[in-house]
Amino acid sequence: MNLINLDTWNSYSRAFEEAAKAVLAGEIVVYPTDTIYKIGAKATDKDAVSKLRRIREEDSPLPIVVSDLNMMRKYCRTDAVPFVLLQQLFPGPVTGIFPKIYDFPEGITADENVRIRIPEHNFIVSLVRKFDFPVTSARANLPVGRSPKTVEEIPTELKKIAKVVVDGGRCRYGVDSTVIDFTTKPAEIVREGAASKSIADIIKNCPE
Repeated sequence: MNLINLDTWNSYSRAFEEAAKAVLAGEIVVYPTDTIYKIGAKATDKDAVSKLRRIREEDSPLPIVVSDLNMMRKYCRTDAVPFVLLQQLFPGPVTGIFPKIYDFPEGITADENVRIRIPEHNFIVSLVRKFDFPVTSARANLPVGRSPKTVEEIPTELKKIAKVVVDGGRCRYGVDSTVIDFTTKPAEIVREGAASKSIADIIKNCPE
């Protein structure tokens, strides 16, 4: 494990470089987001996704991170969702469920849909923008563990497995993202989370 703190510009640059090298090599990294710490691997790499699934020991679909709405459209269909609503919710502490248009490796999707995030966190968004491919966004815990808001809360065994662990301090929200299913009409909140309680009104009142 290579633990790197984001406290200084030099360490930020080093963390960025080391995390990029690890992901491109098919390795696992741990990184901070606006909500909680996540485990990242190249979401289009079958072997990397398989490795992550073995670590997590669970079968639920793995969310992915993209850098912006333009990149999002490469991997899912958003035409049924008003663009103004997407702009209001992304980036932010929201995971959206959309119909997929990309043939992801097994483990990213369980059906015809994909879960996508654009976090309010410069490190991971910049990393994904550099790659121009998505990175997985699984909780940095084991199946029975809590969602870690600091590096100290990440299980030791998971930190040992990761090639790089990026310490960005305490995550802004410290709880899981709000999950919204955009495959239904109207969109439906399927898991409460870090997003404001007013998000239901935003969805309800958004013009078609």
